[in-house]
Amino acid sequence: MPRRLLLLVPLAVSLGLLGPGDAAACGPATREAVVRRAATLMPSGLSRQLKKHIDELVAGALEGVDPAAPVAALDPGDADARLAAALDEAKALLDGRAPFAAVARALGKAARAATDLSYALHDGPPDPRAAGVAPDFCRYVDRKLPKIVFTFPGYADENLAEGDVAGFARRVARDARRDYAAVLASYFPPGRARTAADFDERSVAFGAASLESSLALTSVARSWLFAWHRAGGDLYGTPFLNYDPEGAAASPDGTTPPQEKRP
Repeated sequence: MPRRLLLLVPLAVSLGLLGPGDAAACGPATREAVVRRAATLMPSGLSRQLKKHIDELVAGALEGVDPAAPVAALDPGDADARLAAALDEAKALLDGRAPFAAVARALGKAARAATDLSYALHDGPPDPRAAGVAPDFCRYVDRKLPKIVFTFPGYADENLAEGDVAGFARRVARDARRDYAAVLASYFPPGRARTAADFDERSVAFGAASLESSLALTSVARSWLFAWHRAGGDLYGTPFLNYDPEGAAASPDGTTPPQEKRP
């Protein structure tokens, strides 16, 4: 696989991705919001088809998620395998020219797995306290979503450039786990225990919520583009990507970011 097509132009762009009405971090509503916004970061041909088949895409992203217990119902321990399987399924469907509704469903399942990997309290080190505070933290992120600024650092990924989906999944989980101890410490400081009602926009918990939500969006977008490219999909019209029809980054060294913009 040509590295030049997957080591894509690195950048850091602030995205106004979540507006009024989007809700429930790590729950069904936010999962839907993430896949809807991730679709806008795809090449024009893929983005058009994903929007056309948005119901199937969302259904895949919510498959197996219990709206009444969005955290307890998850099994992130197998998320790396689920991600790899869903991306393989999407490629096989694209290669076989299957109805795009089936492709969208498979990409939705990949998004569910990528999102599971992106939240620290889903897949952090074992700590009996985590299960008790994870739902409260999700409700906190839900409340704060209008104030969270999502960032998208670009499509470049060393693991995916090598076709190493397992390595990609491990790194996403590792990036999420950096917030694990900080979130727990926010709930269990010396003295009385806290709830999310004690956190404001200056808190460590708010910073973790912002980082993890951005990680979920980035992980979904990168994994989708990986599957699309593996199946020979055209990268034309990919937002924030300098691309020419010959298949190379428009900048000679592949490092010059395009001008910042909002979708």
